Amino acid sequence: MTRKTMIIPRRKLLKLGAAAGLAAAGGLVTAPALQAQNQAPQNQKPLGALSPDQVSALSRVERFLNDISTMEARFVQTSSNGGYAEGAVFVDRPGQMRFDYDPPTPVLLIANGLTLLYYDKELKEATFLPLWETPLWFLIREEVRFDDNVDIVGIEEALGTLRVSLRDPDTPDGGAVTLVFTDRPLTLRKWELTDPQGIETQVSLVNPVYGGIIDGDLFKYGDLEVHNKRGRDR
Repeated sequence: MTRKTMIIPRRKLLKLGAAAGLAAAGGLVTAPALQAQNQAPQNQKPLGALSPDQVSALSRVERFLNDISTMEARFVQTSSNGGYAEGAVFVDRPGQMRFDYDPPTPVLLIANGLTLLYYDKELKEATFLPLWETPLWFLIREEVRFDDNVDIVGIEEALGTLRVSLRDPDTPDGGAVTLVFTDRPLTLRKWELTDPQGIETQVSLVNPVYGGIIDGDLFKYGDLEVHNKRGRDR
């Protein structure tokens, strides 16, 4: 089978429905949610418009995310149209993340600090996306700051759960992400994405381990035989 390596614009990626990625669709995990365009309300809130309780909640979330150095967990991914997938996720902040999907989903996602690699193991195809144009960039950026180029879509606290919905104003078509925490103690439980068709995807973390040692080779992809200039330079 001929190997292909492509660098594809975000808008074209929205049309890729046959391969796997960060959102479940049609019973598989599909690439569009890498750039899922959440149909978020237009009343994004600056920090000055938030209540004191909301500002306090954001400060706690900010501290929690900045204190994460590494994380390793199983994940379960479900979508509102019946899609389902499982796998392992590895995070090494700043900038590095890996999603390794279990069979039969033939997908590997690697963020290496600059780009997000989407690799189809069956087709031997690779797609690259600038990391800062993906919804999950917020989780692994060097410093998480809610007053720094972030649109706050919503904050909700209820029944021991804290939900924070965010969007990057510089890439409005990059999508929004909702971080869901259990409270007291504060722990990241899952994140949610919504694609332009209204399909909601949830990625839930199972038994996350923080602060452990993670092999740096997990965030390299030279062994995947990704042959193009951008791949060779990394």
